[in-house]
This record gives sequence, C-alpha cells and structure tokens, in this order.
Amino acid sequence: MPINFFDPNCKTESNMNMVGLCDDPPPNINPAYIDENNPSNWIATVKNNVQEIVSFYAIDNCVSILRANGDMESRCDGMLLYSKKLIFIELKSREGGQWLKKGREQLTTILNIFKSQNNINNYDNVEAYVCNSLRPLAHVGHASNIQKFKDDTGLILKGTNIIELS
Repeated sequence: MPINFFDPNCKTESNMNMVGLCDDPPPNINPAYIDENNPSNWIATVKNNVQEIVSFYAIDNCVSILRANGDMESRCDGMLLYSKKLIFIELKSREGGQWLKKGREQLTTILNIFKSQNNINNYDNVEAYVCNSLRPLAHVGHASNIQKFKDDTGLILKGTNIIELS
C-alpha cells in the first residue's frame, strides 16, 4: 500500500524569514511542526533566504509506516519542501550518546522507503539533516556516520541545527 508522505493533515508551513522546527519532548505523541513565535522551543532554525512558502511534512507521529511484522518503523521527524527541493530532517535534543547514529539510521530508513515509492529525480535537490538543539554542530568524530549515510543513500548527511534555504 502506498505511503502518503505529503499528507495535508501532517503539514505546517510558513513564508517568514526565520522559523523553527519543533518536536515535543518525550513521551511525544504529536508530530513535529514549524513554529514562528517561540525560538526557545526550536530544535532547528530554518533561515528562509528564498522567502517562499516552505512546507514541513511531519512523518513521525503522523505517517504510519509498518514493518513486515506489523511493528511501526522507526521514522525521521519530517521533511521540508520548497521550490522542488526536499530536505529530510531528524530532530534531537540530546547532549551525548549515539544521537547522530540513531538519526542517520532513521533518515536512511525513510529515504529508502521514500525512494521506493517516489521518483527522487523529480526534485532539484535532496538533502538530509540531523539537528540537535543541544549539540548544534556535529564534529569530526562523526565522520564515519556521515560516510555511512553517503554510502547508503548517495546523500551527504548534515549535522547542524541551522538549515539555510537557498
């Protein structure tokens, strides 16, 4: 059964110059969303340099993706869509541990499922970010996760909590 990654019930959007992406703390049952007014809640900051309407489609807690055994698949938080550009995003708020590895795995899973049902060549640019509000820049120690993501998806994984649209 096809998965609707572009469910309008999972969409928030904005055309403001700067917005945030938010995901409620655990136990979280709500989907991630765009926020225009509360920067203290932002996990990632989106700088809308193109000043276009940017749509965020939540995936986690909004789109059901089941494994063959009926369990829910581990999903990334969502994706931004603007001007035929698509950005897959995982939002984290963790100081330590394997946050980048876990985010990479979630993004890889969703990208592969998305590619199996959608023509990725319909987009001018496809990117992927793991954004961590407590660790805003992934450092060189994460090179192996970044390389594994490139090997698995063909895309470069970005580990920053600032997403600049151009």
